[in-house]
Amino acid sequence: MPQRGRVWAEIDIDALVHNYRLIRETVGEAKVLAAVKAEAYGHGGREVARVLENLGVEYFGVASTEEAIDLRTNGQIRRPILVLSPVPYREIGAIFDYTLTPTVTEEGFAKALAQEANRRGKILGVHVEVDTGMGRTGVSPKEAPALISLVINKPGLRLEGVFTHFPAAETDKEFTEKQVSIFDQLIARLRSEGIEVPALHSANSAAIFKYPQARYDIVRPGLALYGIEPEGMEASLDLAPVLTLRTRIVNLRRLPKGASISYGRTYVLEHEALVATVSVGYGDGYPRALSNKGEVLYGGKRYPIIGTVCMDLMMLDLSKASGAKIGEEVTLIGRDGKALLTADEVAGWACTIPYEITTRISPRVPRIYKTSKRILGARTLLGSTTGL
Repeated sequence: MPQRGRVWAEIDIDALVHNYRLIRETVGEAKVLAAVKAEAYGHGGREVARVLENLGVEYFGVASTEEAIDLRTNGQIRRPILVLSPVPYREIGAIFDYTLTPTVTEEGFAKALAQEANRRGKILGVHVEVDTGMGRTGVSPKEAPALISLVINKPGLRLEGVFTHFPAAETDKEFTEKQVSIFDQLIARLRSEGIEVPALHSANSAAIFKYPQARYDIVRPGLALYGIEPEGMEASLDLAPVLTLRTRIVNLRRLPKGASISYGRTYVLEHEALVATVSVGYGDGYPRALSNKGEVLYGGKRYPIIGTVCMDLMMLDLSKASGAKIGEEVTLIGRDGKALLTADEVAGWACTIPYEITTRISPRVPRIYKTSKRILGARTLLGSTTGL
């Protein structure tokens, strides 16, 4: 059985399955491209992808060729993997070596892909990204027809999809609907020129639930898969949090009034206090921004973080707790009895978003994969023992 050491993340496979099925029921005939970039938002890319592939997900989305190669080799993933971000030209060979699907955003890259495809005697499927308002990557709607025509007519390339990206589906209805309109106008223009795109996609987690017209042929859930509700939902979604983050009490002392806590002496005790040191810090991905303002769960109740969060340790005021002991568990994200501390709440204290909270959890934090009935295995710095 995997050991729960100084800090660990528990990944609830039942919750992942539940969230995927909820999304599948919501989108109807649309196919699902599961966003598993950044280690599946910190949950473990290859493990999550294996579960989802077995459930029937049609595509996976990653940010880099390295992430895709990890899924292919270590995860044994066979479904199509779309590299959503631009790929450096020097990595074009890896696209062919590992049967990956690249995103095309400019003419030079399309020509370079076609050249390598012809050299290898291959046909490479690609997706074209259109920038309808993200302002990050993608070809402009005005220039998109020419680039798409180039891809279609280039020997060695096969157009498999066209997509766009929403920057504010959670919060800006007017802007998002304008993007949908721009995308629809582009598709209408392509069709008027005799171009039928095999697959269209635009919807992230928020858009899946808020903009049915944006679901098209494929949806791209990320946050919702992991049980974190997108901002701005009119009604609560029946999502189940997948990740729980826990640590342990490793030191317990009663310190006098006037004692200072941690680096910088940013917290000075105003009264005698029972100070617990727990074995987690910013080296594990826990935000230093929570110094003196975050909370944790212990024994089903909330207790404050005091002093500066260190690289490997941080301190709590457990003065109001009874019977605290070294070795006991403390919950950083998740449920303890009836009490719940969400990634959203932690993100709020850190003045960031829940995406960052989960993706920043360090590789040195073991991921333990479990269902309600049993532990399936773990991934640690020493390797993987998962039976997923």
